[in-house]
Amino acid sequence: MPRTAERIYMASDLSTSARREFIEEGRQGFARLRTTAGDSLVLLREARLEHLSSIRDHALAYLLLDAALRRPREERRPQDFGPWAFIEVFEDDDIIDFQSEVNDAITRAASGGDAEGIESVLDAWRRSARTLSDPVAREILSGQVSAEDWVEVTEAPLDAPHD
Repeated sequence: MPRTAERIYMASDLSTSARREFIEEGRQGFARLRTTAGDSLVLLREARLEHLSSIRDHALAYLLLDAALRRPREERRPQDFGPWAFIEVFEDDDIIDFQSEVNDAITRAASGGDAEGIESVLDAWRRSARTLSDPVAREILSGQVSAEDWVEVTEAPLDAPHD
C-alpha cells in the first residue's frame, strides 16, 4: 500500500519555492495539495495513473466474471462476462483456468508489476476463443475429425488449363 504523503501542500505553496518540492514529490510517487475550496488533489505521474486505471478496469471485469460464474451455466449470457464475453466459448474448467490466470496477472500488476502482463494473458485467451469459435477448428481440436475426413491435395502443373 503506498504511503500517504507526509506533507499536504497548500494552493499558496504553488507560488513559492515549495512548488519545486511539490513537483518532485509528484515525480517520486505522489504529492497532495489542498485547494482553497478545501478539496484534496493528488499529483502523480501520468503513467502511474494509467497503470492504476488499467488495474481498476481489469479488476472490475474480473468481478463481473466472478459474479457470472456463480450462476449455473445455462443461466449465463455472453454479456454477463462484460469485456471478457469471448470466454463464453470455453467449457467451465477452462473458464476457471482463465479466471486463475487473470487473477495472478492482476495481482502481479497491482504488486508493482507491469499491467501488460494482464493484456498478454487476455490476448492468448482471445486467440484461443477465436479458434474455438470456428466450427471446423473446434471439431479438429476436440478429436471429432478422423483421417478419413481429409483428402490429399496435389499441385496442378502451371500450364494446366483452369476451369
